[in-house]
Amino acid sequence: MAFGQRYFADAKKTDETVLPGSQSVRAADDIPPPPTTSPVNPTPTGTVPPSEVPLTPPTPDQVHAQSPPSGSAPGAGTGVPLGTGSASVGPPAGSPVPPPKKKGSFRRFLITLLTLTTLGYAGGVYYSLISDNFHDFFTEYVPFGEDAVGYFEEREFRKRFPGGAAPSRLHQQIRGENKVTIPSKSGLSWKVSDEKEDPKSGADLSKSGRHTSAVEDNKATAAKEQKPAPKSAAPAKAAPAVTVAPIDKLNLDGATEPVVQDVVKIINDIITVVNADNAGSKYDSTISKAKGELTKVINDIQTMKAVAEKQSEDKIKNLHTEFDAGAKELVSRIEAEMQGQEARWKDEFEAEREKLAQTYQSKLRAELDASQKVYDQKLKNELLEQAIALNRQFANSVHERVEQERQGRLAKLNELSDAVSELEKLTAEWNSVIDSNLRTQHMLVAVEAARNAVEKADQPRPFVEELAALKEVAAEDPVVNAAIASITPTAYQKGVPTPSQLIDRFRRVASEVRKAALLPEDAGVASHAASLVLSKVMFKKGGDGQGLPVGNDVESVLTRTEMLLEEGNIDAAAREMNGLSGWAKVLARDWLGDARRVLEVRQALDVLSTEARLQSLLVE
Repeated sequence: MAFGQRYFADAKKTDETVLPGSQSVRAADDIPPPPTTSPVNPTPTGTVPPSEVPLTPPTPDQVHAQSPPSGSAPGAGTGVPLGTGSASVGPPAGSPVPPPKKKGSFRRFLITLLTLTTLGYAGGVYYSLISDNFHDFFTEYVPFGEDAVGYFEEREFRKRFPGGAAPSRLHQQIRGENKVTIPSKSGLSWKVSDEKEDPKSGADLSKSGRHTSAVEDNKATAAKEQKPAPKSAAPAKAAPAVTVAPIDKLNLDGATEPVVQDVVKIINDIITVVNADNAGSKYDSTISKAKGELTKVINDIQTMKAVAEKQSEDKIKNLHTEFDAGAKELVSRIEAEMQGQEARWKDEFEAEREKLAQTYQSKLRAELDASQKVYDQKLKNELLEQAIALNRQFANSVHERVEQERQGRLAKLNELSDAVSELEKLTAEWNSVIDSNLRTQHMLVAVEAARNAVEKADQPRPFVEELAALKEVAAEDPVVNAAIASITPTAYQKGVPTPSQLIDRFRRVASEVRKAALLPEDAGVASHAASLVLSKVMFKKGGDGQGLPVGNDVESVLTRTEMLLEEGNIDAAAREMNGLSGWAKVLARDWLGDARRVLEVRQALDVLSTEARLQSLLVE
């Protein structure tokens, strides 16, 4: 059996079946009331006197701690009777009574089963109200499931639509009563009703009370009612059906709000229910009033929306104005900040550029120093490469000899041994050659370093380190040691004068020598004065066609010496000055000593350089 409506508008009858449980009226009578006390049977209360309260027995530790005195009877003074007797010791008065044995397991089983069945049944009814698929299954296969679900659906319907209605015709079908048939011509039609309806067909629908149509269960009752009545009783005419105009549904064009649409839907549902129950005349005024109130509410909502929109537009315009002003102010502030930032960036750029320039200069100096070191190391590496090449050549020659012997199947072992010996000798000789070459090159480098310290220095410079390095490289060479020993310690400890210093000092010495040029060896004060005066009026001699003056006088010697010094010939200049005599030679003695030291150092360096070249030529 299928139902078109899930909720029922009919009123519930008083004789409906009630579900077992808490809804039953008779269920409350079976539960006995709780016991009450009255003045007739009061609850006995009493107190135990302190003398009858049982004493607490001592613990085992206390019993062992209190040992009985010697000679006393066992058990004396303990208060516990000992010995055999027939007296029985019962539990103390205050001890709890042991609970009785549990009985009625079958009864608990039945109660549990009944409780689970009731809970399952109630859960099925609740889930049937939620799920349509389970509703169909529960009402079809579970006993009394359809009645229970219908009962709760009717209660839910009455909660939603209170006020009462006509008795439900569908509830009669649920309870097993007669069913109602609706004729095919019932309801409204587009044709104008011009024929009278047959009172026998479908007229019972307009009457109140039970309908005359029924199903197969009531065929016997219907046959009895169709028996011919006495002719004296005329059949009563059927009362004409009262046509009630249905209430129009509410249709509002301006109802765009979701809440208003929900209210309109609820009112239309109510109108549908009222039209279904033909109660339009009864609720027409109420529904019309509700329509008017709803229309008024909708108009108020639209008015409020218009006012709110107008206020929102005004507020948005004000916000736009404030935003434009703020944006202009922000743009101006940003431009000022950008200009300030640009100026700061320019200053930072200049400072950074200066810093980079300084860094670049320092890096450049470091690179130059590193390049110089690399160049020096490169020279050393070339020497090492030469030694490695010689060793590799030796290894290749050994490999070639080994291959030759291998091709000859070791037939020339003696020749190979001789060749290996020769190679060893050659290797030893080459090693000595390489060592000699390295020593010679080191010697040349040390000699050149000492020569640069002597000849190319602007001021007198010591060259002790250069001579020490040269002596270490020479490896006890007697020629080198003799050349180094010929140099005075003052020369290499303090340095020797440079050619320009010799020339300057010579010019100062020459002026003093000219003053004493006319003095005899045993001259006195007058001779000195006369020589000083005459030296002022003396003329310097010039050279002949070749550029050098001729003569052995002091002026000629000084002129030739100065010209030789300007040409760089210190040896010839020293020889000229050494040819002087008398006071002139005495005054030029210090200058001659400086020139002699310079010549000694140069001569020693020439000897060292010649020895180094000779050593390189002696290498075979």
